[in-house]
Amino acid sequence: MTATDAFVCAGRRARAHVSLGRWLVTSVATVASTYALDAVATVAGILLVASGVLAGLGHAPTIAFLAASYVAWAAGLRMNLQANWTLLEQTGTSTNVISKAAHDLVRLRTTSARARRTASAVGYVVTEVAKEVPYYAGAFGAVFLTDSVSSNEAMVFLGGANLGAAGYEYGLAGATRAFLDRRRPLDAFETDWVPREYLTDYYSDVEPDEVETIAFFVDAMRQADRDEPVLYFGVGPTLHHVFLAADRASEIHLADYLPANLREIERWLSREPDAHDWSAFVRYTLEREGTRTPSDVDVAAREQRTREKITRLLTADARDPEPLPQRYSTVISAYCADSATGDRATWETYMRHISGLVQPGGLFVTAALRRSTGYVVGGRTFPSANVDETDLEAVLARDFDDVTVSTRALAEHESQGYSGIVLGVARRRTFS
Repeated sequence: MTATDAFVCAGRRARAHVSLGRWLVTSVATVASTYALDAVATVAGILLVASGVLAGLGHAPTIAFLAASYVAWAAGLRMNLQANWTLLEQTGTSTNVISKAAHDLVRLRTTSARARRTASAVGYVVTEVAKEVPYYAGAFGAVFLTDSVSSNEAMVFLGGANLGAAGYEYGLAGATRAFLDRRRPLDAFETDWVPREYLTDYYSDVEPDEVETIAFFVDAMRQADRDEPVLYFGVGPTLHHVFLAADRASEIHLADYLPANLREIERWLSREPDAHDWSAFVRYTLEREGTRTPSDVDVAAREQRTREKITRLLTADARDPEPLPQRYSTVISAYCADSATGDRATWETYMRHISGLVQPGGLFVTAALRRSTGYVVGGRTFPSANVDETDLEAVLARDFDDVTVSTRALAEHESQGYSGIVLGVARRRTFS
């Protein structure tokens, strides 16, 4: 067995261990939440009956109360479904084992985020509805077996149980969100991210999203200062946006959180035989810049110029308020902050940190997946912050002028977890 084979096998064993761990966590959480829900709902129902608050209601008003309690329960359940979906997508765990099973089964058949979300919701709802059966059996069984419990009291108990369940669903949703807020958003990338899978899934050809992104970035770079260093923040293992800066920048600095991504770029810089082939992206960049039919010589020349201009590969963390010590006249950050977290507030924080690297009067060019909660790489889903053009405009307007934000609809990418992108360019305010 070669060293590479050993690494791959170890990786498979690690992923299997992680998968079993997620099922174990989900199973424990399911048992705990089931008992907790039953306890809260039962106590709430008993207390409402014992209080006598609704004892004087007629039969029709009692039925109306029971129906209203289901509306409250459904609202709480809806909140919990949203939290459970985010938990599944970000951690692979759930508070409902049936929901996780449905989610994972659908993931084996399709990469559609909508299908996974629907399956997880159906699994969760079916389980919760099934839990209603014992309550009805117990409440109305007591009505038939004893004269001490009336049908109205049974319905008041059920309504109280529903209100207790609604409160529990809201509480569980809040606890789940609090857990996700505290969780380090980038941990999943440290354990699950495989740069080669990302390159294979997204950069074998110039896909529609990059047709639009590169075209926008080429136009935006015409506003950039010449002969100044350009920073690419969150470059990943990619170079497809870098070629458009080679003729304008004095030098190019590439920053990313993962050393594995930067090692992939080093392969290309060193001309290693197995390095990713970016020639199609170079050719398209040249076309957007005005070269009618770029030749192989033109492509090779731009690649060589890009190698010469890339002078620094930097490790940087968007969670740090000052990710890098230097400020730049031009910073480009594409699909970085939004693709590193599933939380919109965290995305905003990352954006402030990244855009803070632009010096006064400098240019910031950016792109994000539009209204995406997760994107698929190598069959695994990574979080996305579910932002749109309004969010991007708002975060840029705080520190930038001449803000231009536009969107592109890309239905062909829906299977990968998004169906549109947001593109932005802005100039940082100059303070005297």
